[in-house]
Amino acid sequence: MKLSLYDALQHPEQIIETMKDADIATLTLVLTYITSDLSYLEKIKPYVKGAFDYAVNVPEDISLEIRSNLTKELLKITNKDNKLSKFNPIENKYLDQLMSVGVGTKVAKEYIPMMEEELNFDDLSARDHFIDNIKKHKNKPKVIIVGSGLCGILAGIKLSKANIPFTIIEKNDSIGGTWYENNYPGCGVDTPNHVYAYSFEPSFEWKEFYSKRDSIYKYLQNCVNKFDLTKHIKFNTTVESIKYDESLKIWKSAIINKGNKTILESNIVISAVGQLNKPSFPDISGIEAFNKPLIHTAKWDKNYNFKNKVIALIGTGASGMQVAPELAKITKKLLIFQRTPHWIIANPNYHRKLSKGKKWVLENIPYYARWYRLQLFWGFCDGIHESLCKDPNWHFPERSINHTNERFRINMIKHIESLIGNNKELLDKVIPDYPPYGKRMLMDNNWFKMLKKENVNLITDKINYINQNSIITNNNSYNIDAIVTATGFNAGKMIWPIEVLGKNGTNLNDYWEDDNPRAHIGITVPNFPNFFMMYGPNTNLAHGGSIVFQGECQIRYILGCINLLLEKNYNNMDCKTESYIKYNTKLDEQHAQMVWTHNKVNSWYRNKAGRVTTNSPWRLVDYWDFTKEPKESDYI
Repeated sequence: MKLSLYDALQHPEQIIETMKDADIATLTLVLTYITSDLSYLEKIKPYVKGAFDYAVNVPEDISLEIRSNLTKELLKITNKDNKLSKFNPIENKYLDQLMSVGVGTKVAKEYIPMMEEELNFDDLSARDHFIDNIKKHKNKPKVIIVGSGLCGILAGIKLSKANIPFTIIEKNDSIGGTWYENNYPGCGVDTPNHVYAYSFEPSFEWKEFYSKRDSIYKYLQNCVNKFDLTKHIKFNTTVESIKYDESLKIWKSAIINKGNKTILESNIVISAVGQLNKPSFPDISGIEAFNKPLIHTAKWDKNYNFKNKVIALIGTGASGMQVAPELAKITKKLLIFQRTPHWIIANPNYHRKLSKGKKWVLENIPYYARWYRLQLFWGFCDGIHESLCKDPNWHFPERSINHTNERFRINMIKHIESLIGNNKELLDKVIPDYPPYGKRMLMDNNWFKMLKKENVNLITDKINYINQNSIITNNNSYNIDAIVTATGFNAGKMIWPIEVLGKNGTNLNDYWEDDNPRAHIGITVPNFPNFFMMYGPNTNLAHGGSIVFQGECQIRYILGCINLLLEKNYNNMDCKTESYIKYNTKLDEQHAQMVWTHNKVNSWYRNKAGRVTTNSPWRLVDYWDFTKEPKESDYI
């Protein structure tokens, strides 16, 4: 269906049929919202089972009633210009009932404000708390943003909206950050793309539930174009150093473009380089002697022909999970070298495309996209957070950490066994011995089906060394045509190799002891006044949510700081050491109770000393609350 809403409503039977492709629970939320008739909720409530099962089993007679009544109600209030006439939406006091039925579980009161903000019905600016007030001030600070990935673009959009002058420094010749640099076959999101998008800028162009790299990059490029950010971006420009001038109370950033160094002055610096921007190569003896192609997934060689070659893939994490099935389709032999297996979850939507009917409903049925996003947001929110907390009285602490975590383990093993069968040798290789979620949880990209292919060999022997053309393990030598490393990033060395010098010449890398980054709320660090970070220390999400949500929380906090500077007529604000220590002490105490510090887990989440430096231990609702606005008492 390509008709507009008004035109489609002139053919009621057709629109009722088209809505079959939509989620009936979501349609019910729309109908209840515009009619204030709570009885519709009672009709579907028994059938809504929660995330991944939002009322897919509602009887057809109820479904038809909902679709028919929604069509009638929309016909009453939809004008020829496809805008709605005035109507009386349901009172806010009932929104918690809609939310609870819509997500299949009682939504606790502490979540209601965050969820209402996520719904964002009116003008999609629910998180723009400080912008109007900032716009009133004449002498606004100058801002440098480092990086034009998802967070850098977000910061630029919000600063532009507040009329704050800014420049974005980008090392590449294009925007996109991770989504520009990573272009290996199969690259994509493992978060539903309808929540992997800015809350204020929904897209109706998604063709899949989980989009691939090109779609995400296109979305970001569209945002840059829509908000006219290109004029603010210096491409092909690296940041050599960022130094604080105490006498002038400004930051001086040394940037290099085409070999020419320039110093840019600003009142504020926002680092939006994130955690996943510096490829990590495996530390294997002799790898530098390998004289054939050595290709990292983050530095993909599009010119290399993998067809009918013998390829070694080192690494079986997120990028390995995505690239391996693509390589298996074309290589003569794919040798996958695995250090430790990952837990892999089945998701029926991971490979599904959006039907034409559902795409039309998302774009045209009022409020549907917002309620749909809310359901996805909840499904990938804090629902499993408790299951990642250690139960000190749990009977099987070596394999799981509590009852629910054990259930996850059992169900995932069942999934593995259903695909591998009774091949004990392969089962022993692919079932982890650590608790679920200890490492990044992966979506099954037909991984187990791929492992059964004749041209694929999963090797768990330790790699001893690499010579000019082979990989040598304890038991074999493998002659290969190329090595693909899917070994991730140096996530713990944040902002490096940029030299950041704060007050008294304090070097940020030294302050962080090289691989032990910390920050107050993941955003500020003592002795670095007016220096803010997005996707900084301990803000990665490994239990749910998306980096988009984190980024929107962080830029709101940063705008709150700018507002505070303007309101109080301060030149700068510097995080108090006691606030920094207090926050990080609580953070480490929380991490001690989480699965990521389990004694069998060794991952990129942790530094050499075993401290978790990347992940947030908090529920999303906690971090949302931390970042609503800065506390003046945390700063000097």
